[in-house]
Formats: sequence, structure tokens, C-alpha cells
Amino acid sequence: MKSYLSEELIKQIFFYSDEKRKNPLIADEVDIVQFAEKLEAVLRPLIAAEEHERCVKLVKQMNSECAWKLSKRRP
Repeated sequence: MKSYLSEELIKQIFFYSDEKRKNPLIADEVDIVQFAEKLEAVLRPLIAAEEHERCVKLVKQMNSECAWKLSKRRP
């Protein structure tokens, strides 16, 4: 699986994440790159399913039979 998050991008996001929250969850010994990769692995199928659903809705406006067939395919 190709990652869309480079180590440099992960570090940039991490260093921009300095908003103070009321109840922060702090972990000292966490590899932020590994954590980001695990987040991506969990979120990617959820995002793909949502995108697939939006595509089916769009196609349905043009061709309901094609949309029905598309809806039966896995995202």
C-alpha cells in the first residue's frame, strides 16, 4: 500500500499540532512516523468507502443501472 504521508509531512503536521487542548493525551515514547502510518492504514479504507458512496450517488444521477452495478463493487 502506497503511503501518502512522507516522513517530512508527518513531522510538519506534528510540529503544527501545538494547539492547547483541555484534556490532552500525551505519550512520551511514541514514534510519530509509525503512529501516522497506523492512522493512515486504519483511515484509508473508511475514506475509500465514503468516496465510493459519493461516486455511486453521482453516477446514479446519470445512469441508475450503472450506479446499481457500481454499488455492488467493493471500494
